Amino acid sequence: MCLIAEVVHSCSNEKVAQAAVSSIGSDFAGKVKATATVYGLSMGAFAAHTVEQFGRTCDIEEKRVLRVLMKGTDQPILVALEHILRPAVERTRAFEAADG
Repeated sequence: MCLIAEVVHSCSNEKVAQAAVSSIGSDFAGKVKATATVYGLSMGAFAAHTVEQFGRTCDIEEKRVLRVLMKGTDQPILVALEHILRPAVERTRAFEAADG
């Protein structure tokens, strides 16, 4: 199984996603948790949903970028997960800041 498919398969599970997000670090996990709360979801449910959506909608270029980011890292799955989640977290934070 290719690493991107492994990320999507593994992190589409709520409990796995939650543990993986926590493993990335407390600062990022806090941001993901705050974002999840906006949607009325747990951190794991939000992460799993976002990963599932990425798996369904990502294109060839997104996969290429992700492969480049993952290549040669010690924790490629965590690198990929952070890359997948970061845009959703940043969009929500920007929207909340603008909404005031």
